[in-house]
Amino acid sequence: MQVLRDDSMVYVYVRHSKLNRGIGRELSLEQVKNAILELGMDIKGQTDDADPELKVELTAEKVDFVSSVGIARAIKYYLGYESAVPRYKINKSGMSVAVERPVAGIRPRIAAAIIRGMRIDDEILKEIIELQEKIHDSFGRDRKKAAIGIYPLGKIKFPLKYTAEPPEKIVFKPLEYTFEMNGKEILERHETGKRYAHLLTGFDKYPVLRDADGNILSMPPIINSEDVGKVSVGDTDLFIECTGYNLTHLDSIMKVLITTLIELGGSAESVKVDYFDGENYELSLDNYYDEIDAEFINKLIGIALKPQEMIPLFNKMMYGVKGAKGTKLLVEIPCFRSDVWHDVDIADDVARAYGYNNIKPTFPQIASTASQLEFTLFRERVSQSMVSLGFLELYTYMLTSTETQFDKMSLKAKDGEYVRLFDSADVGTNMVRTMILPEHLVALNINRKNKYPQRIFENGFAVNTVGKDADPVDYACLSASIAGGKANYTKIKGVLDAVMSMNSIPFEVKEASHPFLIEGRQADVYVSGKNVGFIGELHPQVIENFGLLVPVSCLEVNLSKIFDILNVDK
Repeated sequence: MQVLRDDSMVYVYVRHSKLNRGIGRELSLEQVKNAILELGMDIKGQTDDADPELKVELTAEKVDFVSSVGIARAIKYYLGYESAVPRYKINKSGMSVAVERPVAGIRPRIAAAIIRGMRIDDEILKEIIELQEKIHDSFGRDRKKAAIGIYPLGKIKFPLKYTAEPPEKIVFKPLEYTFEMNGKEILERHETGKRYAHLLTGFDKYPVLRDADGNILSMPPIINSEDVGKVSVGDTDLFIECTGYNLTHLDSIMKVLITTLIELGGSAESVKVDYFDGENYELSLDNYYDEIDAEFINKLIGIALKPQEMIPLFNKMMYGVKGAKGTKLLVEIPCFRSDVWHDVDIADDVARAYGYNNIKPTFPQIASTASQLEFTLFRERVSQSMVSLGFLELYTYMLTSTETQFDKMSLKAKDGEYVRLFDSADVGTNMVRTMILPEHLVALNINRKNKYPQRIFENGFAVNTVGKDADPVDYACLSASIAGGKANYTKIKGVLDAVMSMNSIPFEVKEASHPFLIEGRQADVYVSGKNVGFIGELHPQVIENFGLLVPVSCLEVNLSKIFDILNVDK
């Protein structure tokens, strides 16, 4: 069994016989395939041998389906072989991990647990390794967001210490090696170290996990120790940890991993994690609850079921119903279902259990005439104007970093003037963009090897706030850039003149002073006396900051403000 991933889908390869063992029934291949399809997965192919291997495509949020155990469990409930909501027990081990301050800016989060009584044979060991690697390659984003370490418990002395040290001081025998190497040597010479070296590039200290005797368990997220971190046939008790940046994401992965190992015959114990700032974490396998209205489900799906008639449908999708009051149902959700974010997700599961093919389509009892908003039409006309001028349209990400939006633009980030992201899963993403221009400069950097001049534009949105307590406001912007040896103020001013003329927008420019533009070769753009944007030549320091090779002239105007001004003037 293996897993592959693209940007949005995960592919799991699983044998028919292994699914049947997990289901506890001898189902035909067609029965298994039909159940997989009805559960919302897709089958992209199968082998032709006596025990076919299925290529199953998952949507990106279905972490609990990433193993044969998870898929078999879902099929077992869907076909009615089980009905009681899955519940898992976890005892307190009394063991702990201390997280020290040096690791805070490198790989700051860790979650941990213990599994006992596994009776590991060749098949179970292979299943554990495959599960670990599948999570790494898919939901762990090739170990960037999450990396799992699994160790034989008997070789470890608690309490553990998770910290960061200079690579020269991290000396141990890496997995499958017979001699010691330091952290730097591992990244340079060990095959696994070379593959994942980019995850620690730029740091002068590397994460390390040590036990009470100072023995190194691993250097996350790279590799375990051969002496302390190698699981073998015959081991029964395991210590498991998962490191990354977002504790919520790590907790979701640990819930899937630990419940899967319980299904394989183990019992679970939690390990307390104490952070240097006083925060602590301990894995819980408690299910959680959500109250949902049956009428909401009926209306959303287009069916007419009584609350009691929905209970078997909830059971098919591994939910429990703890009680009903009128049309309200208290739904118990398994701890490993991290994909349930909203009542709509529960309603979607009910629809799958009911059968989408059983829902009878009806015409809505309402008459209306649809049309595009005037603002949408205005934005489309502006985009068409840019295309007619020979510009290529881009779509860049709304989520970005303060480094891109402020530091490289020679601007100072001020609290309260932008939307900050807390505890982001991607350590390089910490805010919502306030300007489009910096994202264009990133794109120009990526395309440095392509032919110049490069003429790009984007008709997109940015978000800003005014004051710490103000609500964020999104607004549409037109941003355009010309990159090339002859890019200058005159050329970008000609573009602004043409776009404004094509869309009948009277404007004027006035002297301005933006630190990211060259003094004397920049201006602010005004419509009816109101500042709506800027235009100019990019400052050489900003060009250098973004690693660009040629001059850049640019403009950015607030289309939302321009549209409002034009409508007021009418």
